[in-house]
Amino acid sequence: MKLRNPRLVRVFVVAVVAAFALAGCGADAKGGGAGTDLGGLKGKPILLGSILTITNPAWNNQVMKDVNNAFASYINDELGGIDGRPVKVESCDDFGDPAKTTQCLNNLVDKGVVGFVNNSSLSFGANALPAMEKKGLVNMGGWPVSSGEYQSKYEFLTSPGASGSYPSLAVFMRAKGADKLAMMYSNTPAGQAASDQIKALWKSLGGGAYTGVEFDPTATDLTPAVAQVKKANPDGVILAVGEGAAARLFQAVQVAGIHATVGATAAAGGKAVQDAAGTAMNGVYFSFASVPATLDRDDVKTYTEVMKKYAPKTELTNQGAVAASGMMFAYDTLKSINGDITAQSVTKAVQATTTWKGFLVHGYDKSMAPKALPAVGNPWNLVAQFTKGGFSPVAVQARGATASYIQQEGALSWLAGSPETS
Repeated sequence: MKLRNPRLVRVFVVAVVAAFALAGCGADAKGGGAGTDLGGLKGKPILLGSILTITNPAWNNQVMKDVNNAFASYINDELGGIDGRPVKVESCDDFGDPAKTTQCLNNLVDKGVVGFVNNSSLSFGANALPAMEKKGLVNMGGWPVSSGEYQSKYEFLTSPGASGSYPSLAVFMRAKGADKLAMMYSNTPAGQAASDQIKALWKSLGGGAYTGVEFDPTATDLTPAVAQVKKANPDGVILAVGEGAAARLFQAVQVAGIHATVGATAAAGGKAVQDAAGTAMNGVYFSFASVPATLDRDDVKTYTEVMKKYAPKTELTNQGAVAASGMMFAYDTLKSINGDITAQSVTKAVQATTTWKGFLVHGYDKSMAPKALPAVGNPWNLVAQFTKGGFSPVAVQARGATASYIQQEGALSWLAGSPETS
């Protein structure tokens, strides 16, 4: 997979962090998982660390902590652990505070972790990642935020994170025949950067007019901003919105009578938004880094059964599925090691991995990592439509310039979130 347009690459790298602020993660706050079941295994536990932002108004990763524990229990109780040794994940809440992030890293290293899994933190990449790299430790899976995480040789990202969200929607809409695109984004530098990213991508796809409309997510009346979108008469509309304002924005679009294809990210499609939005969410398309929990697949069945048994109070979400992916990659990595399982052997095994079959996500292939984002060996997202209270993945056929962005896997159409890939 090669990058053909250096200018788009530069725009994309700048927008990675911006896209996170809009799309990354949002609604997965409901948790309630128990601790880890050791499954009666008597060997010395293999300890993995997980640095998560949980206590923060912008992002709650409680679900990822629940999934860490649930899948560790599954690995121990049903898969026999790793050669009779149980796996434990020590999750540390960094509050999104740089000092606490560093303290989490130091504490987990002192406890003897052999690696990290599902790091998902507002401040990890900018503050603790260099120290993790210096210690020779790797992170497997999770939701990357900063550009450093996308480029590190010590990160194995089983999903594209924020880098795949909005680009996949633009590719989807162009493949469905849309010519004029509008994007609503928050009135922040992050929002503007994300809009610039999509504007450049839309042009490269051969799209027509692009209209960017800023809005204030805290505003009591979203009608004026939505009216600007309607005036542009677009064929497709991307709503760059998190959980907080999503329901009101969906309703405003419905009331305005906008009949274009409307898309948002999975962060804006959680149960709380569904309940608040009512019929306004029907027909909206959402980008997913993983397959929805409603799909009839073996990995989805495993996910739902594991969560029902070990974390029954935790909502099944896109973010949780990404965490399950990271845990299963960690399991496969640990199982592949011959001899002692140490920080050095885990790092060596991860860095030697060139492909992985995937679990709930598109398979990983190191050769497909964009040059500007070498840690992203899986740049693929799905688009699913919300109807009748559930999400159904939508298949699309490549049209013109979208051909190099779309990969078929049976009935699924995976869309590349990286500009100009082939």
